[in-house]
Amino acid sequence: MNLYSTTFTRGDKVVHPKRPEWGDGVVRDASTITHEGAQAQRLAIDFANRGRVVINTAIAPLVNKRNSKEMNTGLKEQATGGWLGELEKAAGIKKSNELWDLPSKLSDPFTSLMDRLIATLETYRFSTDPRSLIDWAVIQTGLNDPLSKFTRHELEHAFPRFARDRDQHLRGIVVEFKHNGQLNEVKQIAAKIKHPAAKSAMDKVFKSL
Repeated sequence: MNLYSTTFTRGDKVVHPKRPEWGDGVVRDASTITHEGAQAQRLAIDFANRGRVVINTAIAPLVNKRNSKEMNTGLKEQATGGWLGELEKAAGIKKSNELWDLPSKLSDPFTSLMDRLIATLETYRFSTDPRSLIDWAVIQTGLNDPLSKFTRHELEHAFPRFARDRDQHLRGIVVEFKHNGQLNEVKQIAAKIKHPAAKSAMDKVFKSL
C-alpha cells in the first residue's frame, strides 16, 4: 500500500511522518503549485499539537490518516502474532506495551541498516522533560493527547524502559555494521551528530565494542 497521497482536499486527515509528535492534522486549505517543474500542493493544516502549519508536499510528503490506520492495523496484527498472540493473551502472557515498545521503523527489515540507525538516533531527541515526554508519548501511542489514557507518572515510568531497550537496539545495529565491515560508515555518521544524548550514546557503544 502506498501511504503517500498525491492529492489532498479540504477536510482530509493527515499525519506528518517526520513530525509524528504533531499529532493528527486536518487540511484546511489546499492549492496546486509547481515545485521544480513537478506538480505539488501547498496545504494549510491544523495539527493537534502544533497548530496551523503551511506545507509544500514536494518537500514534506504527508500520510493519509485513513491509509495510515489500515497499515498500523496490519502491523499490529503481525506484531502480536495473530492467533498465536491471542493464545498468549488468553494465557496471561504479555509480550509488548505500546508505551515502551520500539517503533517499527527502528527495526523494519524492509529498510536499510543505515536508515534504521538514523531512525534510532532520532529518538534521542526525547527525554523526561515534560514537553518532550508528551511528544514521545504521542509517537508511541498515536494519541493526540496521551494523558487522556495514561497518567504522567505512567509516562515517566515507561520512558526509562524504552530508553534502555533503545540503547540496546542501537548497540545491536552498530555491531551489525561492524560484522559487515562497515564500521567506518557509522563513525562518519557519529561525527555529524549534534544532539548531545545521541552523541553520548554512540560514544558508549564505540567504547563497548
